[in-house]
Amino acid sequence: MKKIILLFAAIIAFTTSNAQEKSKSQKADAPTRATTLTEKIATYVTFTADQKAKVQNINLERMKLMDLNQEKAGDNPNIFEQEKQHILNKWEKDLSTVLTPEQMTILKKHQAEEKAKK
Repeated sequence: MKKIILLFAAIIAFTTSNAQEKSKSQKADAPTRATTLTEKIATYVTFTADQKAKVQNINLERMKLMDLNQEKAGDNPNIFEQEKQHILNKWEKDLSTVLTPEQMTILKKHQAEEKAKK
């Protein structure tokens, strides 16, 4: 009986540690993250088909820049945060050329609400 319990505990421990390793190493690629972000924004900002394609491209560029930033910064969080702010400012500027002022107001309002939740 003890052997069965120990075997069961070992299986659970192995499965749990293996699942955690997979989740850490399986970060979604930039196109997937960009699509997810575009779809999330589309839940509260109504896009035209043309706008959606342009926003998708802007989000893809943002995700690629964030990946490069993470590689470049390595373990230095100060460098990462500084460059992240530049990337986010560029992202907002690019979005403002595609979205109407009303859409940008809705986006910023929603971002402020999400930030307040955190």
